[in-house]
Amino acid sequence: MIFFKKNGILFFAFIFLSFLISQPAFSAVSNYELEQRIKELEERIKKGEEIKVKEEEPKEKEDIVEKWADKVNLSGTIELDYSFADDNDLSNSTNNYSTSDLDIGTVELGLEVNFHEYVTGMFILKGEGLTSDDDRIFWDEATITVQKGGFPLYFVGGKRTQPFGIFENRLINDPITQDCYEIATTGATFGLVPGYGLDISATVYKGETLMGHLVESEYGYERDNSPTYEETNDVDSYVLNITMEPTDGLLLSLYYDSEPGDDNRNDTIGGTVHWEISRFAFDWEYIKATQREKHFSDNLEYKDSAWFLAAAFQIIDPLEIAARYEAFDDGMDGDQDGHLEDRYSVGLTYTLFEKDSFVLNLMGEYRRSNYEKAEGSTADDNLDEFFLRLAIGF
Repeated sequence: MIFFKKNGILFFAFIFLSFLISQPAFSAVSNYELEQRIKELEERIKKGEEIKVKEEEPKEKEDIVEKWADKVNLSGTIELDYSFADDNDLSNSTNNYSTSDLDIGTVELGLEVNFHEYVTGMFILKGEGLTSDDDRIFWDEATITVQKGGFPLYFVGGKRTQPFGIFENRLINDPITQDCYEIATTGATFGLVPGYGLDISATVYKGETLMGHLVESEYGYERDNSPTYEETNDVDSYVLNITMEPTDGLLLSLYYDSEPGDDNRNDTIGGTVHWEISRFAFDWEYIKATQREKHFSDNLEYKDSAWFLAAAFQIIDPLEIAARYEAFDDGMDGDQDGHLEDRYSVGLTYTLFEKDSFVLNLMGEYRRSNYEKAEGSTADDNLDEFFLRLAIGF
């Protein structure tokens, strides 16, 4: 359109000017003035073209991109996992066939957005088992945090691992406390940071998430509710947490969870000690049921518990060795086939490459799990496993 306007005006101006020059009635001064006006018009058109090409809108867009680039941090993880187990059927001691697997264990893409000086968003998209038919892609975390610097109160709302348990881990596999008691759901946390490394918070969420996770862990605990009981989906569950860092490298935490249940509420308490000194790191975590709903079949209350003790040593800068012992108690008398009793693991992490925010790690882990075995049973009572992981973080 600009091209048409420019050339059309010039064409008609040229014809008009030629007509004027050919007429003796017009003076040389009039022709000169007209030529100046045409030149002025050409210059204005040319300037107009330059303005169109170098208009401010792209610059404004660039400013917006630069502005949000300072507010957005992108991170991620890609893990390639290999696993080997010496037995694929613990229920039968005569069937000892080994099994192995190679899989994209976890893919995570995280986005941290500083919406405002006091408002931050954290969004983590996670994929698991992406090379299998039952792969899952889901939002592992989507939260908004409101906290003013120097102000003691804060708020965190959204889906995340709620503040029940610390679950420190330097091996490939998660600790048993996380397998059993992690509360990954949507909640609202109101916190207080009065200073001295102290953080006090209260969280509310809906449903019976901890109990559901405990059963899904398949370590032996089962719910036995009355036929008329229906799990609640109301916002009737809560977590209380006190975390303190009295000195650099030392973290202490106490936490309490309560969920509705059949007849009784299901209450659970736990504590964590994390200590780093020089090249060493030590972790201890203990979680125990203080109250459980009674089983419908026998009217008994089974109070489960789990704990672990772990240590890690940085041998040299790229190489770390770690070991962990952990145990689970289903709260039931006697031995039951397939119920986990204890487990120990040892592992190595070697950093192949690290620069800026990019890191490439090679990890290996061996673990042995011991299971309860009822008297006279033909089930296996142990399992040996080996894991290898290539992990990329950015």
